Amino acid sequence: MVTIIGSEELTARKSHLCDSCLRRIEPGARYRRARCVDGGDAWTWKTHLACQKAGEILWDRDISGEEDCLLNVCDMDHEDREMIYAADPETFHEVWPDRPAPGQPKPVQ
Repeated sequence: MVTIIGSEELTARKSHLCDSCLRRIEPGARYRRARCVDGGDAWTWKTHLACQKAGEILWDRDISGEEDCLLNVCDMDHEDREMIYAADPETFHEVWPDRPAPGQPKPVQ
């Protein structure tokens, strides 16, 4: 079972990879860093604040990812995205800036 031994919100001084959406956390962006352990393994988890919030929205609805952790953004399906949009449209648009809101047509380009 994963145990979080520390978590903090930081401002990126260099580029990092978001472990939830797999996109870059750019320098100057705020992000969440957690130190995690599981048995003999230890690692650092970094995520955009919006990705963290999207996972927490689903967590509050008893939807979790592997090993009872927050669901990663890259693993969220259409129904998950609908729940996030219904709960917090701003977070939805931060996480998926190029995706139309659920129930809305795709913009013509």
